[in-house]
Amino acid sequence: IALLFDDGSFEELGQLATHVYTPVTTIPNKHTPADGVVTGFGKIEGRQAAVVAEDFTILGGSLGINNFIKKTRMIELAQRDKLPIVWLFDGAGARTDEFIGEGLAPMHHFMDIAKLSGVTPQIAGVLGPCAGDSSLLPAMMEFIVMVEGTAMLAAGGPPLVKMGTGEDVTKEELGGTDLHCRISGVADNRAVDDADAIRQIRRYLSYMPTNPYEYPPYVEPEDSPDRRDEDLAGILPENKRRPYDMMKIINKVVDQDSFFEIKPDFAKMMITGLARMNGHAVGIIANQPKVMAGAITAAGGKHRHFMDLCNAFHLPIIFLMDTPGVMTGPQSEKEGALRAGMTIAHSFAFARVPLLTLTIHKGFGYGAAAMGGLGAGQSTTLAWPNADFNAIPLDSGIQAAYRALLEAADDPEAEQARLEAELGALCGAFPAAEQMKIDDIIDPADTRHFLARTLEAMPTPPARSYRKRALDAW
Repeated sequence: IALLFDDGSFEELGQLATHVYTPVTTIPNKHTPADGVVTGFGKIEGRQAAVVAEDFTILGGSLGINNFIKKTRMIELAQRDKLPIVWLFDGAGARTDEFIGEGLAPMHHFMDIAKLSGVTPQIAGVLGPCAGDSSLLPAMMEFIVMVEGTAMLAAGGPPLVKMGTGEDVTKEELGGTDLHCRISGVADNRAVDDADAIRQIRRYLSYMPTNPYEYPPYVEPEDSPDRRDEDLAGILPENKRRPYDMMKIINKVVDQDSFFEIKPDFAKMMITGLARMNGHAVGIIANQPKVMAGAITAAGGKHRHFMDLCNAFHLPIIFLMDTPGVMTGPQSEKEGALRAGMTIAHSFAFARVPLLTLTIHKGFGYGAAAMGGLGAGQSTTLAWPNADFNAIPLDSGIQAAYRALLEAADDPEAEQARLEAELGALCGAFPAAEQMKIDDIIDPADTRHFLARTLEAMPTPPARSYRKRALDAW
């Protein structure tokens, strides 16, 4: 907590709380200072925020009845005052001696957190092994960071798994950082230790408004919005089938050292993160061509969740497009790529923030639509001169549409090349600009200038709440 808040700003609430005295306690000499959870308010970079921090030194940070009341009280105050709430999780689930005979497990605190979604930022730092309630609550948060080697998120710990299924698993195998940051996507970022987790939480909040009735904080830039970069175009390989690293383009375009990636280990074919453009906080959604060519997959929830987050808290979104479309093939269909990919359309339908789309290299089919294609409500659509877009890639489109002609040709390869040359003249950035299907073609060196100036020129409507849909609404 001392690392989280500005020096001397923390004020504790509920420090005299203790456990409920039950006639049938199974724990002798039970002693629970603050009932195992530290709650209160402090300032983060001068702005007020709430904290709920489970104390593992008190009965393993377990959930007691008054512990539960303290947590729900903080949710109530965060809702009333529209303040960010930071949860530091390190708890072992419910205390059975207190909850025996209490009836059905409570749902209302989950409901209260769901109702806070999009009303104020909710952040989870998972600092230790968490099971039961302490694993369920973080999964509802908007940003989740886990500490490597100590953090675990699982509905039940290894002993419960052993009793229920007979399996022997370690905490890391069951719900560690690699599982949840890389494979399941339940968590967003991993941290090397507690201090790094707190640093990431503070950085995340630096891009966010206190609540959606305010704008994100502006930081005076040290980087000119008109900075040109002649090296940008050179990042693209001459062979369009060769991969490259989109991160190189992102870091050259945004304010220097301002990009903070969200979910860097999960669904790596898509990049999502927070950044600043001429001092203004923005969201970046970009395809990563060096992973599965930047295709849209069943992990499209990463894209959708981030769009909803930006929309809720007034962060303009910059799309950097280079995608061959929705991933196809038996495995992709088994994973439900169609359903996951199409949920992105719901996010576009409800988006109220500025949307800027720049096609870097290519954009085909629904993959291009999911990155802010024609009719997605963009504030501007730009392209680099070499950009190529179409309903489907030209070469495979010709093979599908002109199959009989190719099979009848004396030299099918020559006929394919002739058709590609003839029809290729109808594709690409310049024909699209001529038909007003994009707004402008820009010199890659001027990318930062165009994006920054476009954002500056946009009108600023009164800040108000655009409620973010529940994370798993679809």
